[in-house]
Amino acid sequence: MPDPYDAVLLDLYDTIVWSEWFRLRDAIAARIGDDMEADRLQKAFEQTRPARGVGEFGSVEGDMAAVIQAAGVPYDATLVDELVELERQHLANGVHLYEDVLPVLASLRDRGVKTALVSNCSHSTRPVVKRLGLDTAFDQVVLSFEVGAMKPDPAIYRIALEQLGGVPPERAVFVDDQPQYCDGATPIGLEARLILRANEDVPADRHGHEVVTDLRWLL
Repeated sequence: MPDPYDAVLLDLYDTIVWSEWFRLRDAIAARIGDDMEADRLQKAFEQTRPARGVGEFGSVEGDMAAVIQAAGVPYDATLVDELVELERQHLANGVHLYEDVLPVLASLRDRGVKTALVSNCSHSTRPVVKRLGLDTAFDQVVLSFEVGAMKPDPAIYRIALEQLGGVPPERAVFVDDQPQYCDGATPIGLEARLILRANEDVPADRHGHEVVTDLRWLL
């Protein structure tokens, strides 16, 4: 029986990896100083995410500087460098693959199904992709800060399909843990699945998307 898809597009965070994000946030807050509340830092990350996600600040140092300034901390080059190193150390140890990911990707490749990683992220994510071997496990890696478009913008899904050799969207499926990002895929003809991993928060509204709990359904 032929495979139902010619291509599979997968999100990164909370879809194929899980992260000890709150440990990093709290470590950054502690390094900044006792008066830095974790909630205020969290809001600064969220406030700057759209610009960081399209590469507006130019570097990992620029991203970090934007975050701390949004949190009300005056720019300090030494502090920024220290926080970037703290983040680097965290990302080297605090981001983990789900166990089904590499076997499924290998099986899809054996079947001739093309794969692309499609992630909303900032400059700090590229080293994570390399460390986990995802740059070789996937046929293409599409990171929002590198292509200047973020989910749910249809452009990022189209870029992924084009990089896979022009796979028609109706021959591809996209998997993400965020309903709104699945929403962005379907108008261009992609099939979408909402993945809800064990122990992850369940969205109150799944926007009508079919739910899966791991990647083995692709096989």
